[in-house]
Amino acid sequence: MEHLDLAPIRRVSGSVRLPGSKSISNRILLLAALAEGRTRIVDLLESDDTRYMLEALRKLGVALEVSSQGTQVDMQGTAGKLPARSADLFLGNAGTAFRPITAVLAFAGGEY
Repeated sequence: MEHLDLAPIRRVSGSVRLPGSKSISNRILLLAALAEGRTRIVDLLESDDTRYMLEALRKLGVALEVSSQGTQVDMQGTAGKLPARSADLFLGNAGTAFRPITAVLAFAGGEY
């Protein structure tokens, strides 16, 4: 039987880029929308769920620009006050978008 002997390693270094997460991506989009000032989000997961969240935020009056690759967003926060007092939103089956935005809209004082 063949075997491979590996010498002990004293030190390892490097970096790892993890794949995007629907849950984290949608939460950061919502937090950026509610924040004060401008936020740049990089390495956003490009997925149906994040596209639904971005479209919902647009309909709620949040100013945002998405890169052509869909992985970077520049957003102007609303300081917790969504501009649209009513909106017809469609989130598909995006539970990672539906659950957190529902909680925010419950306190927004509008009809959604």
